[in-house]
Amino acid sequence: MKYLYKIYEISSPLEPQAVSERIEHLLSHEGVQYVANNLRVTSTSTPVVLLNFQSQLYTRRNWVGVNPFAFVTGVDIQCEASGSAGTRIIVRINRRRAILNVVFWGVIGCLMARAMSEPAGAIFVGAMLFAAWFANVSFFAGYLLNKEITKEVGAGAQGDGGAIITK
Repeated sequence: MKYLYKIYEISSPLEPQAVSERIEHLLSHEGVQYVANNLRVTSTSTPVVLLNFQSQLYTRRNWVGVNPFAFVTGVDIQCEASGSAGTRIIVRINRRRAILNVVFWGVIGCLMARAMSEPAGAIFVGAMLFAAWFANVSFFAGYLLNKEITKEVGAGAQGDGGAIITK
């Protein structure tokens, strides 16, 4: 369960209602269906992409051009007023889809390694799992999603924007 959920805390100088509206705009633009209740936005459905040419996989909101919401099962974003006329944003990311994608690539790697000699096959599977974990779980379902939300709520210039809470 430690790797399944990731929690980020972001600070924004905007008011909580404005932050919530910006997050709703971001989610609707990225193809995420959500439910907004007070200052909490919870996704009900994220884009499911099976083929690389589907338009839901791509976006122009980040430097990579890939929609990070297609790699997560869900997001839960809560906005709270902080003491100094700003907003504390708590982002909870369910990364089940990204982890299942790593498992898929691990199985593919094992099948490919059967045609190799023993040390080369083991090294190949390890490298493939490492690359899949880094790309899917750490980068797309972590860093890129956090940066996209941080950019949307105007917290890029803040000193502690995007700090990770460890649990």
